[in-house]
Formats: sequence, structure tokens, C-alpha cells
Amino acid sequence: MTLMKKCLQFLMCIVIIASLLVGCNVNEKPVSGSEGQIVLDFWTAWGPGSKEEETGLKVIEAFEKEHPNIKVNVQVMTFDMLYDNIITSINAGNAPDISWGLGEWFSDLNHADALLDLTPYYEEWEDKELIYDNVIEALTVNGKLKALPNYLGNRALLYNKDILTEAGLDGPPETWEDLISMGPIIKEKTGKYAFGISGTGVRAPQELIMYLAQNDLQLAVEDGSGKFKNTWNENPDELKRATEVFQFYKTLLQDGVIDPNGRSWGHQEEDTNFSLGQYAMVVNGAWMEDTIEESGVVDNLGISPPPKNTSKATYLEISPYYIFKDSDHPEEAWKLIKAMFGDEYQEGANLYKSPRKDIKGEGLWAEGFDGLTEIGAVFPQVSLGKVTNDMTDAVGRVLLLEEDPEKTASWLGEEINKSLEANGQLSEDAVRSK
Repeated sequence: MTLMKKCLQFLMCIVIIASLLVGCNVNEKPVSGSEGQIVLDFWTAWGPGSKEEETGLKVIEAFEKEHPNIKVNVQVMTFDMLYDNIITSINAGNAPDISWGLGEWFSDLNHADALLDLTPYYEEWEDKELIYDNVIEALTVNGKLKALPNYLGNRALLYNKDILTEAGLDGPPETWEDLISMGPIIKEKTGKYAFGISGTGVRAPQELIMYLAQNDLQLAVEDGSGKFKNTWNENPDELKRATEVFQFYKTLLQDGVIDPNGRSWGHQEEDTNFSLGQYAMVVNGAWMEDTIEESGVVDNLGISPPPKNTSKATYLEISPYYIFKDSDHPEEAWKLIKAMFGDEYQEGANLYKSPRKDIKGEGLWAEGFDGLTEIGAVFPQVSLGKVTNDMTDAVGRVLLLEEDPEKTASWLGEEINKSLEANGQLSEDAVRSK
């Protein structure tokens, strides 16, 4: 072969490779459907073998049969992976059509202008009256609905009836004061602690926001312009009530109501130790049903509203469906979301945690969690990364460092405003008053 022919062949290979590279954009979504099909990328964090996964796949299979022109590309990952992948895909211009995730991500995704305005779809939806009003309000920003609820993680007081009976107690506490007074009695009579908390991890700030709401406090107040500020340090009464919340934590520890090891527990230790009967009571969610059944103590379980202080309140966890703004198929994505709100999925996967008012189930779990959505407290619509870390640190300051509760409350208020300012979400009034 002559040198000229070899050079021509080499040049032709270069041209072919270059044309292939041009036609392959790494940010393009994979197309797994047949020719002419619309492909919806749907990201979830279903647990392997869970009711959510089993029921969800059945609903999607039926959806695809009803809409043969639509293929749903389901990708399952952990919550941590899900969040990281969502952020990466948004930055790359390659977000999925739909994902579900945590409510704590809502403000960040909205602030990134990544979410589709669902208002026109929702207003035409025949089943919109089935969804709780306060849940829709929590997912609405400046009059625009930016997500829909996948499930609700309301928190109730779960209690071991055998432990309370052994301690000579007739029933669960109704107030903080009742809970504190029961602690020494349960410890003396049964050798077990009365109550469980999560001192670290994602649940620590969730529990803290519940106790703040039970004392008529908000983390940050919206000023009418979409900006927020924490007002504890400029309002003596609010600072006093915030101090009372951190004093409550301190008293739980000092009076032996909680296990000292609980200061470093995450949600797994909190859940496991209660299901094993290591302590008497915990504020927790309906997802505990399977864990309780596996432990064999289901017949000893009671469920009631969380103990209150000045007000009845619980933490309302909203796990949303997100439809992304850059989806090429918003109409089809909305159709899939509506299918996931149907009876089959809601009754099969969300029986005790459905965002639909008419799905409640029967028995102890249904009765115990009934009515809690209406008294639910949610995080403000602000970027929460540093805020929730500071909330966890505040709990640690009181329980681990034995810091003065008022000092802790004041510190947290200041840190929340610093985070708001750093994210461009601090009220102008607060900025000018510095």
C-alpha cells in the first residue's frame, strides 16, 4: 500500500470518528423506547422490595399500556444519590422529566429556576380538591405551584403500652410537662428510658421545628416580598419561647427522660431502639409500620398526637414530585403524575401517608395519624442546607456542650439570618437594620 493511500485511509477514519462524536452529546437523555415513542425519565428512591416500588412499577406498567406512545424510564437510587444527581443534571442541562425527593430540596430547586409551573395543570385537574390545602400552599411560591406531594410523613407519638402499664401510667402524655414528669417514673419502675430523640442526622432539625411550632415559633418569617428573616433576637417574647424549646431538650436529658446516648442517635438508632422496646415513646412516622411488625411488638403499640406545649403541632414532611422546567414532554409527565395519584398507588403504597384526604386506611395506624396533616409545621421556603446543619448544631450545643438555652436560641437566630443573607433571601428590613 502506497504512503498516499495510507494517509487517505487515516484521514477518512478521522472524519468518521469526528462525525460520530458530533452526533453523541453526553448530555442527551438515553432513548429506550421504540421509534416514535415519547420517553419520560422518572427518578425515584424506592426501597428495594418496598410497597412503593412494587406498586409503583405496576402503576407504570398499566400507564404504558394505556399510553402506548409513552415509555417510562425508571431509575432508582438512594436519596443522597438522587439529590446529587438532580443537581448535576440541572447544571448539565439534562434534568429528568420527573423526580421525587425531599421537601428540604424544594427551595433550592425552585431558586435554581429548575421547576415547571404546575398551576395551569393543577387548576384543570378534576381531583385537585382531594389534596390538603396546606400541603398545596407549602409547595406554592408567588402564586405558582412548583411541585406536587408524593407522600406525607406526618409525625405522631408512638408508645409502648406494656412499658407504660408496667410503670403504672394510664396513657401517653398530652403535654411537655406530662412527658417530663413521666420520665423518672418509667425509669424507676421499668429500668427503661421514657422517650427517644434524634440528636444528629436529617431528623434532628425535623424534630426541632416541631417543638418550635408547639411553642408558636417560626424559623423565618416571610415579609411579603419573598424574602425572610428570623425575628427571635428582635422580639423578647419570641426569644423567650425559643429559649423554652432548648430548655425542654436540656430538661429531657437532666431529668433522665431520654437515654444520654440519644444525643448522638440518628434516625436508624431512634427507630430500631424503639421497635426493640428499649424505651417507651418516640415521635415518629407511619413508615414504622413494617419495622414494628417485624419486631413483634405491634400488639403493644399505641399512637396519639405528639405532646403539645402552647399549641398542638407536629412536623409535616412533604415528599414532593418534581417536574422539571426543561422537560420536553410536560403534558405526558403530568399524565404520569396523575396516574400516581390514582387509587391503586395511593392505597397500595401510601395508605397511611397519602396526600389525598380520602385515602386513610383502617385500624390503629389510620386512626393514630388522622387529623395530623392540618396541624403540620413545614420548613420555610428558603435554602436549607446550612440552616438545618445549624439547627442540628444548636441541639448539640445544649445536649453535648451544655450551653445556656437562651444563648443557643440567640445564636441559632443569628445563624439563620446569616444563611438567608448569603443566599440572597434575607429581608431588606433586616439588612438595613444591621
